[in-house]
Amino acid sequence: MKREFRETEKKATEEKRKKTKTADLSLGVIIDLLTEREWDLLTDLYLCRCMPRSALVDLYFLDTPDYHYQEYSSASFERKKELEEKNRNRAIMKTSRTVKKLKDRGLIESSSFLPDTSDKPIAHRRNQRILGETWYYLSSRGLKIVEMKRGILEENKISKNDLDMERAKKEHFWELAKVYLDVRYKWLGKSNEFKQFQDWDWYPSMSVHSDDQLMFVRPDAILRFGNQIFYVELDRSTEPIQRSPFYSDQVSIEKKLERYRDVIKLSSNVIIKNGIIAFVVPEAKRNTRLNNILRAAEVVFGKQHPVYAGKDVGEILSTYSELVKDRG
Repeated sequence: MKREFRETEKKATEEKRKKTKTADLSLGVIIDLLTEREWDLLTDLYLCRCMPRSALVDLYFLDTPDYHYQEYSSASFERKKELEEKNRNRAIMKTSRTVKKLKDRGLIESSSFLPDTSDKPIAHRRNQRILGETWYYLSSRGLKIVEMKRGILEENKISKNDLDMERAKKEHFWELAKVYLDVRYKWLGKSNEFKQFQDWDWYPSMSVHSDDQLMFVRPDAILRFGNQIFYVELDRSTEPIQRSPFYSDQVSIEKKLERYRDVIKLSSNVIIKNGIIAFVVPEAKRNTRLNNILRAAEVVFGKQHPVYAGKDVGEILSTYSELVKDRG
């Protein structure tokens, strides 16, 4: 009788679990169920604003093959290729399961629709997909719990409406996101040279004001190492270095630097005054653009200017690391 009762009770529990929808879970329960990996994913998605599926797979779910397959280190070349493919498929499946769980719990949203393709007549759509790579974004619920987890101040919080509006510049924000991801997972996570910089943070939405609040500058992001901050500017080589004398409102690198100079000059905050303006130019094939930015910095600030320029954030961190060594 006891055995039959236990089996009946077990079946009833399973049926109840199946009937209970994930969406019915309270917010507190959803938070309690989040793993460390899922917290990392949600936090990075908050700081990055958007992320393609391929990045999710590689960053959070693709482990080294020998972590899952002990035979990998001693396997033949052909067998290693098989295990690597098997390992990637495992990571893709794990990504799908995790993404579905986070979506069911109302923490993230996704989009993969290609409107330009769907806008074509059917005859011109043959062999063309209307769905492309899936991109992920935080939902209103996901936004709130990450801001609570990180202790974001009220004035620095972003609204869901602003987050949705930023989808119009998705490619720009993803390029900026790759700067943050490089800092966290490449330079600070793997390079011995930068292990000294453990107290750090990334602020993707913050303005810097003068003391009288009349002037401000809004970097693409602010990177902080201890008390040293970097005003990160993602340069796509589209803005001229100098503005035309006939158009005073024209955007240019020199004009942007002048605004930084004025805000820094009118601030009594030592951290703001000692901030470094870091131009990351990912599309710079030669050093011409970098040199032109540094020459503009000399014009605006003088030879002792606080401006760095590099093709990636690693070059800027290396320059700063050398400066720290020299000071030491």
